[in-house]
Amino acid sequence: MKNYLKQFAMVITVASMALGGASTVFGEEVLRFATWNSSENLAILQKISKRFEAANPGVKVQVESYGDGYDKKLIAAFGAGNPPDVMYMWNYPKYYTSLVPLDEFMARDAEDMDLEDIPAGLINTTRIEGKAYGIPAGFTTHVVFYNKDMFATSGIAEPEAGWTWSDLREKAAKFRDKSSKTYGFAVEMKPDPYDYEQFFWSNGTRFIAEDGSSVDGYMNSPEAVEVLTMFAEMARTEEATVLGVGDSTSGSALFKGGKLAMFQSAMWSKGGIDKAGINYGVAMLPAFGNKPVHSSIGASAMSIAKATKNPELAWKFVKFYASPEAVKLRENDLPVRTSIAEEMNLTTDPVYKPFFEMLALSDRESNAFLRHRNWSKIQANLERAIEATMFEKGNAKKHLDNAVARSRRHLN
Repeated sequence: MKNYLKQFAMVITVASMALGGASTVFGEEVLRFATWNSSENLAILQKISKRFEAANPGVKVQVESYGDGYDKKLIAAFGAGNPPDVMYMWNYPKYYTSLVPLDEFMARDAEDMDLEDIPAGLINTTRIEGKAYGIPAGFTTHVVFYNKDMFATSGIAEPEAGWTWSDLREKAAKFRDKSSKTYGFAVEMKPDPYDYEQFFWSNGTRFIAEDGSSVDGYMNSPEAVEVLTMFAEMARTEEATVLGVGDSTSGSALFKGGKLAMFQSAMWSKGGIDKAGINYGVAMLPAFGNKPVHSSIGASAMSIAKATKNPELAWKFVKFYASPEAVKLRENDLPVRTSIAEEMNLTTDPVYKPFFEMLALSDRESNAFLRHRNWSKIQANLERAIEATMFEKGNAKKHLDNAVARSRRHLN
């Protein structure tokens, strides 16, 4: 009898998923929630879901962990017409036509949600053609981790507020020691263009025009050439080691091993650095002279499928997920609410403070992939230009001009 009941329950669950969207099982309204999280992060989401269920009797949140195959499984679910009601999202250009624009919900419930407590720069990461398709769940900006012991031993002053790339280069050069294979900084042979755009912004340009109409004069602008040339020169003069050439040692591994004095990364590196026992500090990204510095924002958000059968319930869950109660439970993410960050003293903690300072400075730009439907094809040309320049340790202008020429056919 037990086996029969177990099999029957499995049939009911599968049937519920096949129907797609919120459904009713044994009198409960079932809301499907898909995430890429696993292990301890998944446990946090399940805890939040249980809190929502407790506050909404008769509702069951079915947390579906897609793990490393998240995108593939999500595409399959949409293709089969049975997507989850609510899901983690970041790739809006790929999915936005199948998602619910949330602006009307946000306008209706603005006071209840206290949207002013969520930095505009985070919500901007969800916007396509002016519409928001997600409510931020977690984020990171980019910073420079530095080894305090290496700085002290070498008698080199630690990074200070308002420092520049010239300051970083000067410090980095002093750490180079060929005998011990020690470096001051690391640059990528093949950087992720999503994050790399922050350097273009900080030097007064961008990959693509704000309206997405052109890359000429942006991707190959004098400011863009200056950025790429600087990193190539750092590699040529050995102010920095180049990652992605020869062995596969990462910048994180070098930093944790005491072989790298400064490491530009984001929140995802902090846990490993903590475990390594490194005595480290965190600095804001350096500026290009006196120009305003920007950071790329890596943000996850909660989105709602158009196919959901109960958009109001789905929105209620998304709202709860962004509530102070739920934000506090998300211990492995930086809080998306300013009030919670302040309550937890993160905005004054010297390790966390730079992440929030970078966020405050980075709400005026959004990444190129949000500006043109063919960005993935254009990006491939940019990637070739960056790699060629880093390989040759020069000729940035030539390679960026070539990238622009190859990209024109994708802009129509």
